This record gives sequence, C-alpha cells and structure tokens, in this order.
Amino acid sequence: MPRVADFIEKNREQLIERFLREASKLESARGLKPYEVLDTLPEYLSTLTALSRQGHRLEPEKTKKRLEETHISLRLRHGYNQEEVTGEYVLIGRLIASLWENLPREEQPSTEDTALLFAELQDAMNQVVATFSGDTLEDRQREKRTLRRLDALASELMGDVENPQPLHERLGALVEVVRQALHAKGAALLLTDPSGKKLLPATSTGAWSTGADTGPVPVDSASFVARVAASDEPVELADAASANLEVAEAVRHSGVHSLLGLRLWPHGKLLGVLYIGIAELRPFAPQARRYLETLVEYLSGIIEKTLLLQRFRQANEQLRQSETRYRLATEAISDAVWEWNLLTNELSWNQGVEKLFGHPREQLGGHISGWYDHIHPEERDRVVHGIHAAIDGEAERWRDEYRFRHRDGHYVNVTDHGLIERDAGGRAVRMVGVMQDITESKAASEALRSSEDRLRLALRAAELGTWDMDPVTGVLRWDERCKALFGLPPEADVTYDSFLSGIHPEDRAHTAAVVQRALSGENGGEYDTEFRSAVPHNGVERWVRATGRAFFEGGRAVRFIGTVHDVSDKKRQEAERRTRAEFEEQLIGIVSHDLRNPLNAINLSVAALLRNEDLSERQAKGIARIAAAAERATRLIRDLLDFTRARLGGGIPIERRPFDLHHLTRQTVDEVRFAHPEREVEVVQSGQGRGEWDGDRLAQVVTNLLNNALTYSPPETLVRVETRGEDDTFLLRVHNEGKPIPPELLPRLFNPMMRGTKKGDTSSRNIGLGLYIVNNIVHAHGGMVEVCSTEAEGTTFTVRLPRGAASAAKSRSTG
Repeated sequence: MPRVADFIEKNREQLIERFLREASKLESARGLKPYEVLDTLPEYLSTLTALSRQGHRLEPEKTKKRLEETHISLRLRHGYNQEEVTGEYVLIGRLIASLWENLPREEQPSTEDTALLFAELQDAMNQVVATFSGDTLEDRQREKRTLRRLDALASELMGDVENPQPLHERLGALVEVVRQALHAKGAALLLTDPSGKKLLPATSTGAWSTGADTGPVPVDSASFVARVAASDEPVELADAASANLEVAEAVRHSGVHSLLGLRLWPHGKLLGVLYIGIAELRPFAPQARRYLETLVEYLSGIIEKTLLLQRFRQANEQLRQSETRYRLATEAISDAVWEWNLLTNELSWNQGVEKLFGHPREQLGGHISGWYDHIHPEERDRVVHGIHAAIDGEAERWRDEYRFRHRDGHYVNVTDHGLIERDAGGRAVRMVGVMQDITESKAASEALRSSEDRLRLALRAAELGTWDMDPVTGVLRWDERCKALFGLPPEADVTYDSFLSGIHPEDRAHTAAVVQRALSGENGGEYDTEFRSAVPHNGVERWVRATGRAFFEGGRAVRFIGTVHDVSDKKRQEAERRTRAEFEEQLIGIVSHDLRNPLNAINLSVAALLRNEDLSERQAKGIARIAAAAERATRLIRDLLDFTRARLGGGIPIERRPFDLHHLTRQTVDEVRFAHPEREVEVVQSGQGRGEWDGDRLAQVVTNLLNNALTYSPPETLVRVETRGEDDTFLLRVHNEGKPIPPELLPRLFNPMMRGTKKGDTSSRNIGLGLYIVNNIVHAHGGMVEVCSTEAEGTTFTVRLPRGAASAAKSRSTG
C-alpha cells in the first residue's frame, strides 16, 4: 500500500504550483512575490514526507516545528490574519489528499498514515491559534474547567426557587474561583449602590480575606477602583504599595504589588468592579488580561441574573403584601366611595361620605337625585351633563371637579372619578366611583400658581426660556423666550419635530441622541447640551444651551422639563481665547525657528575662535561663556520647537532605529557629567539593552530627567540612573534625594510651563518644558512615565518603553 510520502514526492512540483495559485488569491497575499507566498512550503513538504516514512522521530519533528514557527512569523510580518494562516494549512491538506481521493481504496495510503498527516497539520493550526490569540490548548481547557465551576455555583444560587441562597453568601466562592484561575494572591469585588454613584465592598478572598476595601468608593474619586470603573479595558497598577492612585490600606500593606482590575458592565451599565493582585512586581501577560475579561464577563452574567431573580421574588412578595394592604385599606378608607345602578338609578355610599362631608349614608343614598341636589348650583348643570354624556357615549371613565355641599352648609372642593361598566351590547349598567376632598390641595395649587408667576418673572429677568414636554403624548410647550431663541413668534405652535428642525443640521443628530438618552433614564434623566439654532440672530450664529430633567413613573418617562439660554456671547469669547492661544503657540514656533540661524552662526564663530591657539586665558573664558550661553539658548529653542510640535502638530515625531539604550544612556550621562563635574552620578545597568527607538529623542529624555535631578537635589548628594532590560520593555529610573515634590504639583507636573518647585538659583532657571517634552517623547514611543516623591525615599522618575513599534502598538491596544 502506498504511503503519503510517495504521493508528495511524486507530485511535489504540482503541489507547489497549485498551492501558489490558490494561496495567492488571499487578500494579504496581494503584492507578495511568488517566493514570499511559497515561503517554507518546499522544505515543509519534505518534512511531511520524512514524518510519513519515519513517524514521530526527533529530528523531523524539530524541523517541522522550526518551519511552522518561521512561516507563522513571516505571515505575521506580512499582515496575515489567523484565519488566512490556518487556511493555508487546510489548503496543504486538501491538495495532498486530492492526489488519491479518486483512486481505488487499495491504491490509497493507509488510514493511519492519513491520520498522521492531518494530525501534524492540526498541530500546526493549533500553533497558529496560540500565536495569534496567545491562548494555548491548555489555556482553553483550563478556561472551560473554570467556567464549569462558576456554572455549578450559579446553579446553587438560582436552582432552588423555594429556598434560594442569598447572593452575598456565595459571592466569596465565585470570586475565589476567579482568583485561583488567575493564580492571584488576592481578589476583591465591589458592586454599585442603587444610585450608581458609589461602589460598595461585596467580598474579598485570598490575602484580602479580612476585607480589602472597608467603605464605599465614589465612582468619580481619584482611586484605582474608580479608574477601573471608568475604563472599557482591564486596568493595571504596577505597584499598589507605592501608587499615586488611592488604594485601600489593606491592599497596600498586604504584600501584594501588581493589581489588575476590570469593571462588570452587562448591557452597558456599571454593575461593579473586580480586581486581583499578585505578590510579584511585574506586568500581567496578555493571556491573563484576556482570561480576566472572559471570567468577569461570565461572572457579570451570573450576578446580574441572580439580582434579577431576587428582585422578581421581592416583587412577588411586595405584590402579596400590597394586596393585603389594599384589602385592609378599602375597609378603612376615608374617601367617599359610591356605586350607581344605572338601570334603577339607585345610589349607595360607604362610610367615607360621613367622615368627609358629615352626611349619613342614608341621607345621600337611595336615588341619584340626592347627589344632584348637593352639587353647587353654579356647576350642577355642567357636572350632570358631563357624567351623562360619558354614560351615553362610549367612555369607560369619567372625571370632574366641582363644589359639594357639606352637612353644615358650606361647600368643599372635590374631585370625582367614576368607572363605567357596560354589558355585552355596550349599554352602561353600573358605575363605581371615588370622591375626594381637595379643598386644601386646591388652595395649595393656587399658592403654587402664584409662585409660578413669580418664577416666570425671574426667568424673564434672567433671559431664560422654559419648555415642558409630555413624552407619552408628545405634546411640547414653549414659553415666549424659548420660541424667540428659535426665531418663532409667540403664537407659533411647536412640536418635537419643529424643535429638531430649528437646530443647525450639524448639531441635530447629536442633540436628538442626548434627548433620547435622558428619556431612557441615563444619568438619572439629566439633560444638558449645547447646539446652534438653524436661524442666525441678526446674521450672527446663535448658540443655545438647553438643560432639563426627565421624570419617571414605573420606569417610563412621563414628564420632561427644562430651560434654554442664549450662550452665543460665551461661545464667541471661548473662540477668541482659543484663537489667541493658537496664535501665541504659532508665534513661539515661528520665533524659535527663526532664532536658530543666528545662533548657528554664533556657534560656528565660537568654534572657530576656540581653535585659535593664540587666545589668552581671559579671552578663552569669555568665548567659553559665549558658547555656554549659545548652547542654553539652543536648548531653549529646541524645547520651544518641541512644545509647538506637541501642541500644534499632533505630537513629537520619532524615527526608530536599532541601537543599545544602555550605551546611549552611559554616553548621555557622561555628557551631563562634563557640565556638572562637581556632582556624583551613579549608573546601574542590567538586562538586554537592544531595541528600536529614536536615539536622539531618548537622549533628550535622559538629559532632561538627569538635569532635573541635579537641579532639585542637594549638591553633596548622589544622583542614581538605572537602566534595566526586561522581556518586552526597557526601564529607565532617575533618582535623587532632597525635598519631595509638593503633592499639589504632582497631578500637573508634566504640564507645560510647570516646575517641581518655585525655588532655585538663577543658573537653573528654565521655561518649564523639560518634563512636558519627556512625557510627549515617551508617549510617542508607546511608553509611560511615572513619578514617586516622598520625604523618606526622595524623588524617582520611572520610564517604561516598549522595545519596538510592534510592542508599542500592542501596549497601546491593551492599555
């Protein structure tokens, strides 16, 4: 029986030709040369041949792995996606199998030989998936086991309808599963309170089993938990023990360093925050971040379903209690309840009529005329005509307000509601109603109306327009000022559509979306937006600010009210300030650029003078002072140009090239030492220093940080520069002793025109752009810069840089 190897060897050129033709059709293969499409295929076919003949021998298996890794790496470089690369291995299998699929069974390879071929190709595809996703088969199996554990706990929470377990009793077990799955030292879960503005500690496990967070955490606070709640992606904290963000004391002192957190966000609403911690001071691998996302999403669903089930059970219990209360209330109700037999005109009352109006039920009961006689004469005809019109028509309900005579002779204001019962033919046969005394509420309404009149006067004085919308019926009411802002006369009718048409077309869709979010209950129904009106005012663009709030009943918006205000003057002033600021920044760039030519001339002249061997000592010192001054001016111009690029050009540009950052750091430190011979600077280096960066820019980073450390530290103290190569990142630390940076300056330290202190001698004066430029250069490389400054430990600036453009892009996508 022939082997797979025989078919490959016999048809080798045909296989290569067919693979090239098929694989070249892929989107990512466009523009590639034939040898780039074929890549390692010829050698790979030879390896498959060797495996077919020899089985799992060490050398062919090692060669196969090497070829697969090489192929996958090259495909990554060419921009292939996972599906395209796995598809190539599927294509190889299909092409080889097609060589014998139409032959008689005895002329085909054995089942074992064919199975070996497809097992090797499947192994290659698994390697592709692991490379692209970062998840190995073992990772996926581990994830399945963890999800099964969570499912089992979820069944305990929701399985027993009669005797359900409270959610808080099982939260610890759920979070412990997540902690163990991620091999974390501690894990903590916080859930939002009903207002959605605070996160309440729910449970903690592992090193934090006694409690991580001890109290509510506002979602708008400057804390690690709040930062996690505001982020769509997992948030990492390098060191909880020394972080600038607020971290719970129990976490800070637990021996846990690196934290990783993710919010629970089912259906676009914050449910809570879960974070884990590890003892090591290291970044989390991308697999761990993805694993956390999977587990948190699953955990969110379990918690949300459990909470919904609990609310459903509570609602059922409340309904049962409500029905009991209603039965008791109807027995003790103080309103006047009446029942009218429309066929016999007999009328009966409950005891409420005596409590409210002093009339015995027997006096008003009997015939309907007893009710008629007690209605105020001025309103009797209207009320009687209205209730009979409802009865004779097709109405189901009737309502009216009128004055009703009390037993002592005075009249009280009442509201009367009736429900009409009809037979199958539509004839009214019975009517049941409730009469309430509204004398006090009517007086209060009159007082409220008077207050509203005063409010209207105040709104007119403040030039505020008011609006009121009924979201149920769509009825919209504007006052005169509101209409005037949209260029409408006082008598104009308005609708929601006319409101939208009165907005500038470019602002219309955004404004409509803000309205819908308020009516859906987002942000508590608050509404606040600015837009331009479609009709200019006296030929000038008019800006309007609209604020308001929606009110809800049973989860549905029933009223939407607010004000509008002309903010055109404010907008024009803001535009003028922006224009002035942009002009100033452009002027800085122009001036600093034009100053470089005369400074270059000065530097060249000074260099020429310094080459003169006949200079006296006094002359040499004078020329050296000129050179130093020109160099300071050059640095000032460079900082101004970098500042202008960062503010107006979208960031400081960088040009990457391979070099050793350890070597560049030593060289830069030596240059700074030359300018500060009296100071001691220690350099400590470890790990691999090779990478792809912009050397000139990173020399600026080292120079600025080192000069900063020398400037703001006592002359007799040591300044320490540390560089350390890690797996995918490079670490630069500059440490100095001395007074710490004031805490109130730390949040603004990397802003332009900022300095760490207001003190310092005149020789160290600068324009406060050094740290701003450092921050922009580091961010342009996809890195980050942090500062820690305390009285006990001094000040340390830490820069973390990805080793190349690919790792920088990966860092930005996961950060």
